[in-house]
Amino acid sequence: MSIARRGVDTDSRCPICMRLDEDGGHCFLKCKMAWWDARNKANAGEGLPEIEVVLRRATLMAIDAKMLKEKTHCKPGKKRVKWTPPEPDILKVNIDGAFLESEKSGAWGYIVRTSDGEAVLAGSGRLSSVYDVLYAEMYACLDALSACSEQGMMKIQIESDCSNLVSAMTKSNFDLSPAGALFQDARLFISLNFVSVEFKYCHRSANEYAHELARYGLSRDLDQDCVWSDPLPVFVTNLVTHDQVGYRVNE
Repeated sequence: MSIARRGVDTDSRCPICMRLDEDGGHCFLKCKMAWWDARNKANAGEGLPEIEVVLRRATLMAIDAKMLKEKTHCKPGKKRVKWTPPEPDILKVNIDGAFLESEKSGAWGYIVRTSDGEAVLAGSGRLSSVYDVLYAEMYACLDALSACSEQGMMKIQIESDCSNLVSAMTKSNFDLSPAGALFQDARLFISLNFVSVEFKYCHRSANEYAHELARYGLSRDLDQDCVWSDPLPVFVTNLVTHDQVGYRVNE
């Protein structure tokens, strides 16, 4: 994110990761914690992680703390619900949007998986101007639809932990809202580019990987959207691999 766009002085950069530190040294403290943890693991014989891995962890720690401070996170439910696979001829698309109310900015993320739980497509990006959390969720939906269409995916099932988004895409009761034009454009795009698209609400715990990708989007600069098909980034495949192991054991 450029300094001119944010209007922040260069002295506010974190001395470790060199990112803009807009919260009174908060980023610097998180970077020190991440480096300390990496050093301890190396001393314990677990190996020294790559610099990019340590910096990404520090950035995500700072973002989590900021979202917690603003109380924009969802409270955990009493029961953890696992991701469920779609039918064999359907691809499941989990989407999520992140919203920082203090900055009116946000991010989006999505991940596409087969009936075997294999991830075949994922995306993440930053949003500079967001009206509310529903806006962020809708941008996640639009980017996912666009990417799926480009990959020739004709039959998909979209899951979101935002019930308002599911309602807005399956009914017309949100068409007069500030994001109403986006909902109408999305429905038109679906009718022209897909054989079938189903929208479903899911529990937050069943949508955690889309949430991770949206959270990752908050750590990126503007105009640096990421869409991965083959190969997917290591941090995505690691999450999905862990989930696949648990899913197969439960079967």
